[in-house]
Amino acid sequence: MFCTQCGGGLADGARFCVSCGAPVGPRVLPAPGASAPPPFVAPAPAASAAEQDATGQTFVLNEKLISMTGDLWIDDSNGNHAFEVAGKLVALRRSLLLKDTSGQELYEINKSLAHVHTTFEVKQGDKVVATIQKALMSMFGEHFTITAADGGQMKVTGNWMGREFHIQKDGTDVIVASRQFFTIRDAYGIQVSPGYDAPLALAIVVALEQIEKEEGHESSPLGGVLGGGLGGIFGG
Repeated sequence: MFCTQCGGGLADGARFCVSCGAPVGPRVLPAPGASAPPPFVAPAPAASAAEQDATGQTFVLNEKLISMTGDLWIDDSNGNHAFEVAGKLVALRRSLLLKDTSGQELYEINKSLAHVHTTFEVKQGDKVVATIQKALMSMFGEHFTITAADGGQMKVTGNWMGREFHIQKDGTDVIVASRQFFTIRDAYGIQVSPGYDAPLALAIVVALEQIEKEEGHESSPLGGVLGGGLGGIFGG
């Protein structure tokens, strides 16, 4: 298989190009008389775990990756399934579970009933590790506040509605989201900075999407999947 944009060669099972994020497909030869494509350059070998830790990781949220059960897959930059978002009814409360590919539950995402304003919690076991709340005032592009278990706060800045946003901790980007990472409709990429827990970052982004669903914003590209496609997890 080859990248439909840059022409790079990829493994047979890949769905997206490692270099540019474009979809893959069979190689298309130029029509007679047409100029030949640029010389083929073999892609660099897949990064090792140490190299990935140094450069960060990129994932794609794509509503087309919804499974037959209505759950949502999150792919890595190679187009391979990396995590699954599944719905679950726990003690009369509907929750989302972020799982790895083996089915192990990593984080639970649910709506908090202890707050007046729309608030979601990310839990690891019985411990709340992050609380995400819609900002009362959107000043300087800050639409949400994220509070960690240790009391530290992160800020969401940028164009949230366009899914071009940054999540910062102590003034440094820890999560960057952009549609420009992948040229796929109804999808956007999430880049996690080196050293930051990638599953936690994805759980936070899923919680942000859930708040948009709760607020009734149909502009959320994953609202129909995370809200309706998952069996109406949180209603609305």
